Amino acid sequence: MANYSGYLLCSSNGTNSDYFSVPVTARPGGDLAYTESPDTNVLLAGGFSTIHPTSQFPLSASLQLNGDLTETDAPQMAALAKAEYIRHNSQSHKKYSLESDPRVAVLATNSSALQAFTDTYGGVLQIDAILTKGYHPDFSTAEEIQIQKTANHFKLGLTIKQPIDTDRCTYCGACGFACPEHCISEHLFLDYSRCSFCKDCVTACSHNAIDLYAVERRELITPAILVLGDVQVELPENTKKIFSEDTLPELFKSIYASEVEEIIRWDSTYCQYSARLSTGCSACLTSCDYGAVSQTSKGVQINQLACVECGACLGSCPTGALQYNRFDDASFIEYFKTFPLVPGTTVVLGSEQELHKHWWYSSDKKRDNLFFMEYPSITAIHAMHILQLYAMGAKRVFIIDDNSSNTGSQIELCNALIQTLFQQDQCVQLINTSEISQTLTDDDSAATLSQFYTDFTYGNRRNKLIDIIQFLRQQSDAKATHITTDYFGEIICNEAKCTQCLACINECRMEALVADGDSFSLRHTPALCVQCGICVTVCPENVLTEQNGIALQDTFFTEKTLSQAEPAKCKGCGKVFGTQKSLEKVMAILSAKNMWDSNDDLLSYCDDCRVINLYRSSESLR
Repeated sequence: MANYSGYLLCSSNGTNSDYFSVPVTARPGGDLAYTESPDTNVLLAGGFSTIHPTSQFPLSASLQLNGDLTETDAPQMAALAKAEYIRHNSQSHKKYSLESDPRVAVLATNSSALQAFTDTYGGVLQIDAILTKGYHPDFSTAEEIQIQKTANHFKLGLTIKQPIDTDRCTYCGACGFACPEHCISEHLFLDYSRCSFCKDCVTACSHNAIDLYAVERRELITPAILVLGDVQVELPENTKKIFSEDTLPELFKSIYASEVEEIIRWDSTYCQYSARLSTGCSACLTSCDYGAVSQTSKGVQINQLACVECGACLGSCPTGALQYNRFDDASFIEYFKTFPLVPGTTVVLGSEQELHKHWWYSSDKKRDNLFFMEYPSITAIHAMHILQLYAMGAKRVFIIDDNSSNTGSQIELCNALIQTLFQQDQCVQLINTSEISQTLTDDDSAATLSQFYTDFTYGNRRNKLIDIIQFLRQQSDAKATHITTDYFGEIICNEAKCTQCLACINECRMEALVADGDSFSLRHTPALCVQCGICVTVCPENVLTEQNGIALQDTFFTEKTLSQAEPAKCKGCGKVFGTQKSLEKVMAILSAKNMWDSNDDLLSYCDDCRVINLYRSSESLR
């Protein structure tokens, strides 16, 4: 490229926006310099924030690459600029500062090592020094150490020997003189490693200030723990903020003031983890390698300080309960309402860093039917995003990732669906920057669809994904088939043993399981099931099992009856108050415990009639 081209979206009067391209001066580390009217307000420009970090307006890698490397015409570039502007403006998340906290509890077995550490770092760290073996006048020796991890700190329970009651001690010196081992120093420190427990000091003390067996239970609150040496203490499962001599740099990083951005948000409405039952979907937890995701009694919690924004939890979430504030699902869908994808286009997705690298090594040659889209974290990409691109007409989707990625399972699912429905192999590929040019040159594929997806509404990720798959199925003449995947599945019910207690539906927020009160039936839509297993866990009769995989047939996407029960009608008023199966189950349990007299038959009445019958029975006994 002979000159650096500037692609600008500007506003002259604050309402209307104009797009145009002009040569600009771009120097790494400085601002973009352009020669338009000083009254022109730049809303957004093509470029890379990594080389222009102080830019006064948002920079779009997508705009720069499509302007320089594709045959995208001016109207399309204008639409792309507006889509990028809307996208950047839609980003909204909390930002706040955390004050520095230099407190740390240091546990050590060697007093010399502990002394050396406090002498070296005492001016930087606020140290609570604790010995777990031996004795030293400057440090407390703790026994029965219990460590509990809370949300933001550690709670340490310590048992400390406290032989001398300083409130009673008059510092008369009798104990020091009486001790044959000279265990008690002039600083009232008793060295138990030398003490023979002869109790001469106790006898010598006329104020009853010495008890060799006295202990004190202390509680210490600290944000971090450092373990020096081979300390034998039980640590919590969550060892985040527990350091050793080898991880001292990480400790120092953690104590300073920091800026926090809440990039990932969690919505309990769609989450299939049950905080009440401590069970369910754990995809986000198992995918995070940094300890930033935890499941607590309050639900899923994100430690924003520990989060490195890798996106693994986002890409693995089957329901969309976790959302990426830099580019959430709704914004991704809305993007293409402003910038419609041209059918037959090859889409290249990559982070700004990866797109920048490709741009740098590219030639002046421009390619047709190509679209570059910057996505902040590639691992956050989900099958819903990929299949929407395909349904809108993308003939191929390339995802740039020079490092290992957790996106593989999402790509495999998309390719399996596309191959099954349209016999198109490897439509979605994970590639690195060195492969892009050759891969694009080899492109001889053609668009498969005759109709293209134009529904830009959004409710939740699962429903959107199902809607896209259904759209694709309608254009395929492939016979029904089964694709093995843990991402989809259905629930199998042993209807003969099901009592219609409906415990299974209480935590199913995707409504894969619902109850029909009119027909007294348990209903199931397999496509909505994310295989979280909550229903299987809570079923008291153990009649539910999971069967993973997706069946590309109508019955998998429509509601069906799992079990149906005969209603239990009150013998008194005829009101339905349950199911016959559940009533029989209660009768059987009470009979086995001799807690029910079948002659009374009170259980066959509704609550109101049961009270009336009990009252009449008591009246007749008077």
